[in-house]
Order: sequence, then structure tokens, then C-alpha cells
Amino acid sequence: MESEVKREEWKSTSGFILACIGSAVGVANIWRFPYIVGENGGGAFLVPFLIVVVGLGVILMMLEFSVGKYFQSSIVNSLKRIRTKLKWFGVLIASVSLVILSYYLVIIGWIGFYLSSFLVSNVLGFEDLAQTYFSLISFVVVTLIVVSIVNKGVIHGIEKFNKIAVVFLIAILIPFTIYAITLPNAMEGITYFLRPDFSSLVNPEIWTTALGQAFFSLSLGSGAMLTYGSYLGKRQFLLKPTSTIIVTNTGVSILAGIIIFSLVFSNAQSPSQGLPLVFNILPEIFSNIDYGMQIGAIFFSLLFVAGITSAIGLFQVPMASVQESFRTSRRKAAFFVLVLVLMFGIPSALSYSPISLEFQEEKFLDLLDKIFGTYGITIAELVFVISVAWFMKKKRILENLNKNSRYNFPDWTIHVLKFVAPMLIILTVVSSILSENF
Repeated sequence: MESEVKREEWKSTSGFILACIGSAVGVANIWRFPYIVGENGGGAFLVPFLIVVVGLGVILMMLEFSVGKYFQSSIVNSLKRIRTKLKWFGVLIASVSLVILSYYLVIIGWIGFYLSSFLVSNVLGFEDLAQTYFSLISFVVVTLIVVSIVNKGVIHGIEKFNKIAVVFLIAILIPFTIYAITLPNAMEGITYFLRPDFSSLVNPEIWTTALGQAFFSLSLGSGAMLTYGSYLGKRQFLLKPTSTIIVTNTGVSILAGIIIFSLVFSNAQSPSQGLPLVFNILPEIFSNIDYGMQIGAIFFSLLFVAGITSAIGLFQVPMASVQESFRTSRRKAAFFVLVLVLMFGIPSALSYSPISLEFQEEKFLDLLDKIFGTYGITIAELVFVISVAWFMKKKRILENLNKNSRYNFPDWTIHVLKFVAPMLIILTVVSSILSENF
């Protein structure tokens, strides 16, 4: 019989919830969500996004938590216990998480650079930043920060950091939102962002992008929620924590959109500038308004802390998988993952440097975000759902979803997981690919 690496447990339910909120609430909410909304017509994107979050988010997050809690293992070992060959799906999911983490840390590095710049009142434009090697240097620095937190363990590292960080995030986000909506022409940006366009519901590309953003934002498909769920005690119920995490995460995305589009429209800028939206526009805006250095420092500190909390969740997925698969220590597993992250992340960092690393005339980082941030994470969640719904016993799934809960999911929930969720994901991805090529 295989010996298992002894697993820590969350010290408290609140610590677990805050860690999951920290993993879910990140740069995907404050950086990626606004630029994706801007590229897809504002409110035209919001409707499919919210439908995906409500329609699939709750049940899929609970499924990840319940599988992690039941097996008390990483994504690789959990799927291996369902069926031996399914471990390769676990490897796939952990690999997607690692690749996303590698370029995600580059973006957090940009944020750290701008935070430092505003603190010393010497701000470079994004184009100027891309002509230096600050992107590479800051990537390495933030990667080491994440590794140092993860190395301290679940309770003393991840839980302790998130208890402080998430409270800090909320404490900054709410007053910053109030400030943003008082700006001139802010209502024009808010209208652009929140006004729904139901004609978008027939656009398969928007649905695929919405799936990718929802999964990215909720940390679904990366294995992070399953991994965090594996540190839960057996008696913990799941519906209330899941609802709290999803409501908080979606609320942060909405507030971030209000902030960004209020700032963009109040300064007569275009909302559809793509991936560098936050870094192209906001430093320029903050540099030209009263108290801009202080406001910029506050905003980028918000973004930086959010990024670090999510990166910790992403890092934990491949690290826990390596730790259990090779029965090694946390530090050795973290070092191994660190090496892989640097291997994938350095080309992404060099995409926005004097080297300007590209592949087929597209920035290497942009290409990774398109492949893994939209399609990769969606396919990863698809193979996870299929692995569990088709190969784990129906009775066991329901028992774990409903354990210690006042509300019981009915039997037809299995049919949703087995047929409806996979078909929706497959149809949207295939339709998007076809519409891009024909």
C-alpha cells in the first residue's frame, strides 16, 4: 500500500473561505475581467459571464471541493484513486495550472513594478517598461515571494497570509469604487459596462470567452479548489462556503469593472485596448490627476495583493501533486515547481522586453493567455468533470456534495454533471473554434 504524505488541515472554516476567496479573487478579476469585457463590447459580455457563473459555477466548485475533501489528496492522486489511468488527466490539469501561473506571475511583476513606481513618484509608461528588462526582474522577484509563502505551509503560510490579504483587499476596493463613480463621465463608463446586450447570447465566441473567464476567475479547471478542499476536515459542509466564495468573487469583478471603466471613460480613453489595458491607461491617468501618485499606489497595492493570493492557489496545485506523487517534502516539491515556472515564465517576461519574444507575430505571453487562459482552463475543467461524473460512483458523489448540509442536491444533479455541463463546454469551444476559422 502506498504511503501518503501527511496533509495539513485548515485551522478554521473562516481561514478556508478566505484562502479560497484569495485564490479566486485576483488579477483575473481586476486586470483580466475588465480587458476581456472591453474587448467583447461591455455589457454584451456580462450576460453570458453571469449565466455561466450562476449556472455552472456553484455546482462545479462544490464538485471540486467535495472530491478534494473525500480523497484528501492532490488533483493527480484524487483522479488516480477514481481510476488509475485518470491520473494523466490530473497531470494535464496540474500542467495547465503551472503554465497559467508562469505568465500570471509576469503580470503580477508588472503590477509590483508600477506599485514601486508610484511609491517613489517615478512612473514609466507601459511602452517604456517594455523597452527594459524590468518585466524579467520583477517576474523573478514575485515568484520568489510566492514560493516563500507557500513554503511556510497551509496554516502558517497560505491561511495566515490570506486572512490579512483578503480583508486588505475589501478595505481598499469599496472606498476606491466610491471614488471612481464620483469622477466626471463615470456614469458613461458604468453604462457601457453594465448595460446588457442580449443579442450577444447567439455569439459562440463570447460564450467560450465567458466560460474561460468564469473558470479562470473562480479558479475552476486549475485544480486549486480541489487542492484547497483536500485540506478540509471530513465534517465540513460545502454549500455555504461555496456560495460565499462565488458571491464575493463575482462582486469583486463587478466592482473592478466599475472602477476601471469609470476611470477609462472619465479620461476619454478607449476601453478595448486588450491585454495591457490596465497598464497602458491607468498609469497615464494617475500621473495626470490630483493626488495621482497616492491613488495609483493604492490601486496597484490592491492589484498586487490580489495577484499574490491567486498565485499562491495556482502554485499549490502542481506543488501538492509533485509532493504526493514523489513522496517528497514541501520544500523540495516547491523548488521543483519553481524551476518549471521559471522555464515557462521567462519567455513570457521577455515578450515585453527589448527582445519582444513572439510566436507567429503574436507576443508569447498573449498567446499563452489565449490558449491556456481561455481554452486550456476550460478543457481542464471539462476533463475533470468527465473524470468524476462518469467514473466515480453516483452515490458517492451525492454523498459528498450533500454531507452535513441542510439542502440536498437531487439525483438529477448527476445528469447535469454527466451530460449537460460537458456538452455545454464542448459546444461552446467547438463553435468558437469554427467561427474563428470559417
